[in-house]
Amino acid sequence: MRARWAALVLALLDTAAWLLIAGTMLLSTSEPATRGLDQFAALVVSALYFASGAPALLLVWKSRAPRVALALALVFPAAIAALLIAAIVMLP
Repeated sequence: MRARWAALVLALLDTAAWLLIAGTMLLSTSEPATRGLDQFAALVVSALYFASGAPALLLVWKSRAPRVALALALVFPAAIAALLIAAIVMLP
């Protein structure tokens, strides 16, 4: 039962983070030269969410495989952190 609740909370936090990040990137008022990068970042974050966060939320909603849902819910923030670290390392 604990894994189900933990997965539910994490999946909802994943959804909130996805909405915040993708919404910010799509609605950014950056200069036109970098607007394409913002839109691509929103696409990447959305792809990560629909590959990990959304299935976790659906599994929890249907009360199936709580440990798998928890693992999937943990993948989204880990992938975002990895992408952020990679972007920081690549900057001069």
